[in-house]
Amino acid sequence: MVKVGAIIQVRLGSERLPGKALLPLPFGSNTSLLEHVVNNAQSASSLQQTIVATTTRNADDAIEAFCQTKAIPYLRGSADDVLDRFLQAAHTYELDVIVRLTGDNPFVLPVTIAQAVKKLLQTESDYITTTGLPLGTNVEVFTRQALETAATEASEAADREHVTPYIRRKANLNRQTLPYTSPIEALRLTVDYPTDYALASMIMDRLWKQGQPVTHEQIWELLQKHPWLQEVNAANSQRQVFESEEEEIAAAKKMLQAGGFTKALRKL
Repeated sequence: MVKVGAIIQVRLGSERLPGKALLPLPFGSNTSLLEHVVNNAQSASSLQQTIVATTTRNADDAIEAFCQTKAIPYLRGSADDVLDRFLQAAHTYELDVIVRLTGDNPFVLPVTIAQAVKKLLQTESDYITTTGLPLGTNVEVFTRQALETAATEASEAADREHVTPYIRRKANLNRQTLPYTSPIEALRLTVDYPTDYALASMIMDRLWKQGQPVTHEQIWELLQKHPWLQEVNAANSQRQVFESEEEEIAAAKKMLQAGGFTKALRKL
């Protein structure tokens, strides 16, 4: 039998919103942001196990304490080599298929996880990613064999830090997408900045019920009543993960050109 599990990468050392994973969500509640991520993963019908993968840094002792209190399987590994941390977790808990989640995305739906896993198994793919969903709600699913290949062959720092870039470009791997259409695709539902946390807290405060994930349809209906909500974190930008140095330089040139920095542009 194929064993499928979610690995949630999380740490408390965020520069933009320190300690965000253990912040209460909604504000003033007894449920943390990370607990929402764990609960949603545990509710996915296709998963046999959900593991929290944090770092060995002292700051993340609180993550370990949280997992022990809630009886959540966990593993502590490298702070910088997240790819190796995932490999250790996959081996320790004997996973054949891995769903990659992060501790700052509390709106990933159990049904999305289940459908992505189903497609990977049905198509016998090495890697599946969902598309068309709001930022912070898409998921990645891959085989342990693909993870082992990346862990053995990937040497670039970005490949080790972000886990899947090498898998996404490895020539002989079978990759598929699972496209969705969401009425709130343009909404930012990840939590990186204080205003992201504010929006997530307001949404959870109005819509969340214990044991029931907040759906995109519910959020869409809320936005129809209070359209100003989508402006709360609209100015925030997402750090990009580039597949190569050339891709990053091309993006930098585009930004410099758009800003009129012609002298700096010539130096690139």
